[in-house]
Amino acid sequence: MTKELTIQWLMKEKLIASKQNCAKCGVEMSLLECEDRSDGYRWGCRKQAGGRRHKQALSIRKASWFEESNLTLEEILKHTYWWCQGLDQWQIRRQLKSNSNKAVDWDSFCRETCEVTMLQKSDKIRGPGKTVQIDESKVGKRKYHRGHRVEGRWVFGVEDRSEATLLPIIREWIEPGTLIVSDCWKSYSKLSGNGYLHETVNHSKEFVNSNGFNTNKQEGHWRHMKTSLPIFGKRKQHF
Repeated sequence: MTKELTIQWLMKEKLIASKQNCAKCGVEMSLLECEDRSDGYRWGCRKQAGGRRHKQALSIRKASWFEESNLTLEEILKHTYWWCQGLDQWQIRRQLKSNSNKAVDWDSFCRETCEVTMLQKSDKIRGPGKTVQIDESKVGKRKYHRGHRVEGRWVFGVEDRSEATLLPIIREWIEPGTLIVSDCWKSYSKLSGNGYLHETVNHSKEFVNSNGFNTNKQEGHWRHMKTSLPIFGKRKQHF
């Protein structure tokens, strides 16, 4: 795809502005071809205002999520597509023939965009008839490759897994009357007293409790999440 067709498609999909007005005179700017920019085009205005001719230029990325990136538009589109397909950073870098910093930066930006969108558009899981599986997981590896204990960071969206921390979060996102399925972690022990139906699974004895409930789906999500994380370079602030 040529740069011109790429820009036309981005405008059609409303990923970049299809028009811009000049900050000097307010007149609609022209889309100009230019060889000194990686995008190949820019917005320009050479109108006359107040009896004087002015020259204004503006990036076609203005006010878009492409604005702060040094990658080309084609690289960003490919990177974003492959990221959505689940390719890891190494695979994307190889496809783009790009250095690691660019790939890591855009990878982080994609995650942050999803996080912000999810927080802005998420709603409570609503009450009776709904079932929620809750499970905690630890991100790390076995120390010396022995034993069950994992040296790493527990992930429940919080660092502190105490009842005082988890119950307010559960109330914030799950309506009373919802059936919650969890393991026997003590922080969940008062869910029934807070308006929730509660089923527990004792993983030291069973994967499915006597009423047929399990947390297999949530544990599957953890496995999928962990396979998408880099082996090295996981930092505390990422969680």
